[in-house]
Amino acid sequence: MSANERVGPTREARVDDPGRACEEGIDTVEIRPRLPALQWWVFAIVGIVVVLSVVRAYGPLTYPGDIWRQSDTATIAHNFATNGMNIFFPQINWGGAGPGYVETEFQLLPWLTAVLYLVFGEHVALGRLISLGFMLVAAAAFWGLARRLLPPTAAQWALAAFFLSPAFMRWGTAFMPEATVLAFYMLALLGFCRWLREDRVIFLVWAAAATSMAALVKPTSLHIGAVLGLWLVFAARDRLRRPSLYVAGLAALVAPVLWLRHAAWLHATYGNTFGVISGGDSKWGSLELWLSPGFYVGNFRSEAIFIYGLIGVPLAVFGAVWLWRRHSSTSLTVPLLAAGMIALAVYYFAVGRYSSTDLGIQYHVYSLPYAALAIGAGCTAVLHWTRGRWSPLAIGMTGVAMAVLLGSQAVNVFFQSLPDRSGVFGACATQLDAVSSPSDLVVVSTTSRTIEDGVTNNYQEPIVFFLADRQGWSLPADKHTPESVQSLRAEGARFLVVGDPQLVPAGGPLASWLADNADQIRSSAQDGCAIWDLGQSSRSSSASAGGSAPDSENPPGNP
Repeated sequence: MSANERVGPTREARVDDPGRACEEGIDTVEIRPRLPALQWWVFAIVGIVVVLSVVRAYGPLTYPGDIWRQSDTATIAHNFATNGMNIFFPQINWGGAGPGYVETEFQLLPWLTAVLYLVFGEHVALGRLISLGFMLVAAAAFWGLARRLLPPTAAQWALAAFFLSPAFMRWGTAFMPEATVLAFYMLALLGFCRWLREDRVIFLVWAAAATSMAALVKPTSLHIGAVLGLWLVFAARDRLRRPSLYVAGLAALVAPVLWLRHAAWLHATYGNTFGVISGGDSKWGSLELWLSPGFYVGNFRSEAIFIYGLIGVPLAVFGAVWLWRRHSSTSLTVPLLAAGMIALAVYYFAVGRYSSTDLGIQYHVYSLPYAALAIGAGCTAVLHWTRGRWSPLAIGMTGVAMAVLLGSQAVNVFFQSLPDRSGVFGACATQLDAVSSPSDLVVVSTTSRTIEDGVTNNYQEPIVFFLADRQGWSLPADKHTPESVQSLRAEGARFLVVGDPQLVPAGGPLASWLADNADQIRSSAQDGCAIWDLGQSSRSSSASAGGSAPDSENPPGNP
């Protein structure tokens, strides 16, 4: 029996055919349902996608827009394996001369990766394969959900849509926490679904534990509380009177709250943050942003391209209409889709500063299960319409065409992510590695500013630090001044790395100061990246030897 039934207090009847239950609208809660098994063509899709994902896992960390986060995650994994496996003290490389402890989400993925590093040696692909493992857990949980919520054919297509989504290919093997959080997010939805259907407290505990883990891995997943709450209101509001529901909800928050307090302490103590809760960055939307057309266009673009794969948009609309007409409003599927749509809309407004831009495409990964459910229903609606109108061959070709079109954007993601697109970051890392040693502290220039659109901004650029395996400081675009560089040199910085020559224009204050106080050992024109040695100055030494007064800001012998 599918979960598309009225959730009531009775447990007397048992229906073995979920498709028939959906067709006939049987009003009962099943205890041990007979659920559909996967068909061969779905296995074929799963196999192809997994093979391509494994291939992608061994490619470079250079997909545009994601490399910066992957660089930080990979750096944290490296530092766990190198400096100790204390999961409560993640370390980045842009923390200057300090240890680099940083306020961030609970670093489960990097820690697990570091465990494998200690066993097999440091290979970035290991972290990406762990992400793939979490993505497969998410897919398994989604299949458990889909076959309880949809008729058999629709459930098969929903799982196919899940695997064929560009989101699976983009984040399924990314060295980022998106696959990890999606696994726990899906487990929470599945546990709550089973609690609604079977009314056993163990499934409520399951949902609470999975929600807690999801919130630890990425606090943005806390919007699932709104999803589950609305789902309950729409489908089984009588259970709102149960104290166990609220106990489970509060219990789910304990670990995330404790971690966020600890993470905020790391920021206050060491000054490094991903902008999780205590400051350093702002993700919040604003009235001005919400009133701009770009906010809506940006969010729709990210959803349409990277979640629905373009063709999935009309299929999802057909599917939603098909489900609405086919099942009563008290079923579980339609309420879940409505709850997801409402909660995600609020969530995208809340994190609007990033959700509508290319820097925040990963914020949309939570849409994947709702999109796949609707697309699965839409594919089934199309095939149902063709029955009796077209020949079996034409129907089969229609199914193949839908699968190919659904997967076309994922194939594009696959090929776009294979070439090394590190560009100037790669050039800077290569040149920095050639002129410095791992113990040298460096300053890496970035085009980001400390304040963007009137709010505090995380300007740190981790890519060069990761690729070159160096530590030091990021220099924001609005701090390219002699005073800033001199201050960092006094703290121990040996090299200044500038990828964008416009940040140090010829004849400008910083260029003039560098000409007098540092040696340029690499140039953008010749080497693709400009690097200055701040630890010594042949110009100043020559001037001193010729009788000129030494530079007061860089006296002889000053390192």
